[in-house]
Amino acid sequence: KLSRHLSSLEKAILSDNDKEKAREIFCSPNAIDFMPSEESDNDDPASSRGPKPRKVRKLVWEKSKLKNLKAKLDEAYLEGLSEKQRRASARLTRTKEPSVRPCPTNGPRWAIRTE
Repeated sequence: KLSRHLSSLEKAILSDNDKEKAREIFCSPNAIDFMPSEESDNDDPASSRGPKPRKVRKLVWEKSKLKNLKAKLDEAYLEGLSEKQRRASARLTRTKEPSVRPCPTNGPRWAIRTE
């Protein structure tokens, strides 16, 4: 998912400031720490063909600015896929369950909720 965000960066409709903020996060040595936890969705009866559905947990420390940037990058990535590629992609279900991933240390203030 991290590589998808990076590859979508130039295609996404973002201001130069937002692109710079995205690079600050996704090109950092600890970029993976800013990605939510994913796990197989065993509750979803998946077909035997194709990728298994995935559940994405919420990062409780993530500010809305970072969440919105990720959503725009995801949207740009999906727009770049063919219909066949879209059908073959794993289905993601965003849950309200909190991720066990801890808040990254020394992250930018605009991205991390400190309360």
